[in-house]
Amino acid sequence: MNPLLHDTILDLEDQTWKALSHSGAALLPFLSQDCIMFFPLGLNVSARSAPNLDDVLKSEAFVPWRRYRLQEVEVTALGTESALISYRVHATRQHVTPDDDERQDEFRALISTTWRKDPEAGRWLMCFHQQTPYEGELALE
Repeated sequence: MNPLLHDTILDLEDQTWKALSHSGAALLPFLSQDCIMFFPLGLNVSARSAPNLDDVLKSEAFVPWRRYRLQEVEVTALGTESALISYRVHATRQHVTPDDDERQDEFRALISTTWRKDPEAGRWLMCFHQQTPYEGELALE
């Protein structure tokens, strides 16, 4: 594995989590136009789905992440212009109901994201992302 590719893809994935600590819309610059995302509970979103990816990420219902930790990270080259990153994440965000400001919702998942270098944009863009929830312990530091 090319260490530069590993570091580049890991940094991009970290940037996406940081973006989602602000808003869903902050993720949009990282996405290819044909990006597909699979979320828990059977939510499959893309530019052509209803609701579409833009609607989901700009929704008032989006709750930003407060903390996250990536573990067991693996980056796999899929050619010279694409790569897959997979890892476990433990993340928290404010509870979705406003009646308890102190309560945190926890999220544990196996994540996989495919990135490809877009020649037109001249940068790496996310083209696929999947979250598979799991039960388990990963400590946030």
